[in-house]
Amino acid sequence: MGTLFKIAWRNVWRHGKRTALTIVTMAFGLGLYIGMDSMLKGMDRGGLDNIVNLSDSSVRVTTSKYEEERGSFPLEYGIDDPAALESSILDDPRVMAVGMRTRFVGSMSNGTDAIPVLAVAVDPVADAKVFTLPEFVDGTWFGDVGERQIVLGSGLAADLGLRLGDWVTLAARTRYEARNADDFRIVGLIDSTEPAINNSGVYVSFEDAEGFLELEGLRTEVVVKMEHRVNLKDAMADSDALAARIEAANPGLSAQSFGEVGRQFLELAKAKSKGVGMIIVVIMLISGVGIANTILMSVYSRVREIGVLRAFGFTPREISRLFLIEGGIIGFVGSVAGMVVGLGLDLYMIFVGFPLESLFKGVDLGMPIWGTLYGEWNPEQFAVIAVVGILVSLVSSRSPARRASRMEVTNALRFA
Repeated sequence: MGTLFKIAWRNVWRHGKRTALTIVTMAFGLGLYIGMDSMLKGMDRGGLDNIVNLSDSSVRVTTSKYEEERGSFPLEYGIDDPAALESSILDDPRVMAVGMRTRFVGSMSNGTDAIPVLAVAVDPVADAKVFTLPEFVDGTWFGDVGERQIVLGSGLAADLGLRLGDWVTLAARTRYEARNADDFRIVGLIDSTEPAINNSGVYVSFEDAEGFLELEGLRTEVVVKMEHRVNLKDAMADSDALAARIEAANPGLSAQSFGEVGRQFLELAKAKSKGVGMIIVVIMLISGVGIANTILMSVYSRVREIGVLRAFGFTPREISRLFLIEGGIIGFVGSVAGMVVGLGLDLYMIFVGFPLESLFKGVDLGMPIWGTLYGEWNPEQFAVIAVVGILVSLVSSRSPARRASRMEVTNALRFA
């Protein structure tokens, strides 16, 4: 086997340009696949980060009855003792912050037009510790108390022709089913990485909502921020564990974990993964044809050499194995080169990223569309590339290798 490998290694590089072209094609394709996989995983992670950082948090706790009727956002199913629940959740060392929210359905008018909205009452200080919304606010995330204040998504404000400092009328049913309406001054406009918030987000403080909605301390949700984990699976596992602990300790509550939401999100993302899978199939077909062509040309350019080897006692099986080894060498080198290219693309996407604002601003793609899209580290794909690349090269080399092994010694020696 050692002799065969030495001969194969020499023959692979005998026609260096041809071999190099095959390897470069293979490396580019495999590296591009790794980079695209990193980018798509980054899109998924960006969409999930939007869920955690802007809308639903790591764990969202409500009453079981509220969760059953969540679509209507009822105000009659508040958490009995939200302060005690908050304290117990903070005992978990993985928890970074806890806040409370109350969602309600209302309508908003600029004096001429009115549109239905889903609004959220928040504690501005606590909410800013759980979510990153204040980072995207033009204006202030609620200012000094004195007049009713509201923060709107920039898209929603544009639809109503509103600007910072304008007054807007918000109407809603109170906790006791009375109809109430009042004017609020717009103190902030949100332009975030989540199009849904930009286009429909409405936020008021508990300070104003208490009287406006007759809340009397009603809190329908407790939201939890957990420590950031680099690995998505670890983050999902942490949120699952905390949600399970909360439900076990509080039978009347429902805890929606980031893990549960994330798995549903990733199910929708499988179509993108299938698309990437088709790309690697095409890449492997192209690489396979290139390797088969390289080995076949090598066979026809070395007919007399094959005859000499047979005359020296090489069996047909050894001749076949020789060309299989040559194909395996090309596949191995091409796979390693592809991993190097893929590593470079991975590192670029992870640490530098891809600017999206100018391309997808205002488009809902289920991923960050503001600032920069970053990739996700995907080490398992490197192993896939190594195995698939070598297997494809061996399969592609099989037919030329068999052709070489079937040559008659006398015919090969007389070949001109």
